[in-house]
Amino acid sequence: MFSVNAQVNAARTVAAKTGSPGSALLPLPQQMQLTDKTFTISKSWKIVSDRASVPAEVLKGFQEDLKNAGLPLSVGTNGSSPAIRLVVKKGSVKIGTSVDTNRAALTRQAYQLSLKPEAVTITANDPQGLYYGIQTLMQLLRAQAPKMQLPEGEITDWPNVEVRMIYWDDAHHVEKLAALKRIIRQASTYKINAFSIKLEGHFQYKSAPAIVEPYALTPEEYREMADYAKAHYVDLVPFLDAPAHVSFILKHPEYRKLRLIDDINYQFSVTNPETFKLLDAMFSELINASKGSKFIILSNDEAYYTGKAPSEKAMADSLGGNGKLLAWFIKKMADRLHEQGRTVLFWGEFPLRKEDITALPSHIVNGVYNKAIAADYKKHGIRQFVYTATQGAEPIFPNYYPLHTKTAVMADGSDRSSGRVADMFREIGTAFSANLSSFMGVVIAGWADAGLHPETFWLGYATATAAGWNNNNLTPADASARFMNAFYGPAQKDMDSVYRVLSVQAEFHTESWDWIASPWRPMIKGNSDSLFLQPEKDQTLPLLPVPETGTLAISNKTYPVNAQRLTTAQAMLPRNKYALQLLKENKSRAGKQLYNLEVLESVAAICGQNLRMLVTLNQVTDALQKASSAGNPSAAVKQLDAAMEMVSKLKQQRDSTLAFVTKIWYKEWQPLVEEANGRKYLHQVDDIKDHQPVRTIDLSYLIYRELHYPLDQWWNDVQKVRNDYAKQHNLPLVNKQLNWEKYK
Repeated sequence: MFSVNAQVNAARTVAAKTGSPGSALLPLPQQMQLTDKTFTISKSWKIVSDRASVPAEVLKGFQEDLKNAGLPLSVGTNGSSPAIRLVVKKGSVKIGTSVDTNRAALTRQAYQLSLKPEAVTITANDPQGLYYGIQTLMQLLRAQAPKMQLPEGEITDWPNVEVRMIYWDDAHHVEKLAALKRIIRQASTYKINAFSIKLEGHFQYKSAPAIVEPYALTPEEYREMADYAKAHYVDLVPFLDAPAHVSFILKHPEYRKLRLIDDINYQFSVTNPETFKLLDAMFSELINASKGSKFIILSNDEAYYTGKAPSEKAMADSLGGNGKLLAWFIKKMADRLHEQGRTVLFWGEFPLRKEDITALPSHIVNGVYNKAIAADYKKHGIRQFVYTATQGAEPIFPNYYPLHTKTAVMADGSDRSSGRVADMFREIGTAFSANLSSFMGVVIAGWADAGLHPETFWLGYATATAAGWNNNNLTPADASARFMNAFYGPAQKDMDSVYRVLSVQAEFHTESWDWIASPWRPMIKGNSDSLFLQPEKDQTLPLLPVPETGTLAISNKTYPVNAQRLTTAQAMLPRNKYALQLLKENKSRAGKQLYNLEVLESVAAICGQNLRMLVTLNQVTDALQKASSAGNPSAAVKQLDAAMEMVSKLKQQRDSTLAFVTKIWYKEWQPLVEEANGRKYLHQVDDIKDHQPVRTIDLSYLIYRELHYPLDQWWNDVQKVRNDYAKQHNLPLVNKQLNWEKYK
């Protein structure tokens, strides 16, 4: 028997073996007793439900899920047998202990699942709990596909906190509406019940037409998405940054007057009445397009400069400091949003201080946990979420399985040594254990500022929200294993290895190039500490050598790629090939996760292209050195031609890789373009923050450093040396263009 009672025996860790009863359940139920005995559900079974208490859309969705799983069942009468019975009855399911003190909210989400050979019964206090019971049943069925077998036993389940929210970052791209619906539906299967989406200019604001981007969602599309989410018990949560992180607004000339500092597009002036007027109008449009939603996010993230400019200093001083001024702004905005029926999440961080908390309204909810002042927020009546992230600043792929490079801490402060899943579990578990706050939820972020595909975030989204549902008796390793089983199905083959390869190779993708002061982008104008003017950082590699005219001698004997990087790249290439082979095999086994596997395939392609480029650059250097020491002119020219051919092929590989990635990503993304639908995208970088996607208008930001590696100049120089030498020795000339910076 596989048995878990998380609230009774919290110290015991239960690891689910692949194929064992319940091994694909995520979140892990609070109480579960499943035996090794199984029974089969056939097409002769019926679904029996009370139409008065079971919503029609829930019943319809259940039938569709069963049909997609290969089990088309019809709805029978109350006396039908065998049957799957759906029962909604107030007070029928009692819940155990919990972190969240809002027991009524938790009770609405509770369910009981009874598994017997002639009757499967899902009982719940509320339709939401019934929906979650259905998701658990479907996970059990999918784990045994195509056998359609279930273990005998019983599950009683409820969440530890009311809200399990994921943050979906569409600031620098936007999915098509059908894709967003798929994403929301998928989130709901893991009992994720809040979906916060950051759109920036990807919403058609009537109040701010200048910021609307070419493929922005219409209010009607947003409303359709909100209604779809609600039908799956997911709260669509609008998100707006303010007063900082608003270059998407302040880069436009129409809004320059709202800047805190005239030549910096990063932050609003909170004392300018026009700032409030604009934000109020924008928030109101989002609220009107998401009627029925409960939450809204007022992200005052990294509002570094509040009160520092001359225009704000006097008011900040009169209120008692910069934190007091930010609290004043938060209260003004939050009170207005609260009037419109929304529960407001904000970020309780710098420059807010402990002494500023009492200036905040108690109806708001803090989205960022800080142990040092958690009790002070609770004392003031402000409830708390635990914020953590499945990705912070990593480009290409999240740091799920780190490479263990020079430092044990990533740029955003998370623990590099353990990886993202373990880090999120630790943050959630530590906060819950300390019990210093009035917790009501967790919010799991994935920041697409680095330009990676959010489809890579699902391992973190599903496991960390599972820790919000039940963080007892569940280790990060067990949660990850459950994800692989639940997400990719019972036929999945070694998907954990794919994640390990991509994590390590994506990190090496960044580590394998040198950082320099960027000559290609505008100066950065400050950070959290102060304002300044200095070059932004970018990446490059040492240049390929150019042979000397006449002698072909190589004066610079160094390689573009140092020995350690080259050895690592050479060792990683077979692993990259192995990951691609695994992805190919899993695509043939996949059900609904084909697109996810294609995205992972595109990540592997990006990593593989980097590895090939590193190896090739040194091979080019070898060919140049062979040319300088060749025994005769014909052999020397042959080596020069070989070097140039390798670079030409490198360009072809790079361009085909980008085309491959673009084809996959644009299956669900709207294209990134300068102009469409009568609207233009204003291409201007953030003055304070470095967001890779805004380096270019299209997906070429993924090869930004390659495009700026000066191979056109090298090509022209080498071709001139080659032709001069060939002419000197009566050998054929060549006249070819590389066009390295052209990728389409």
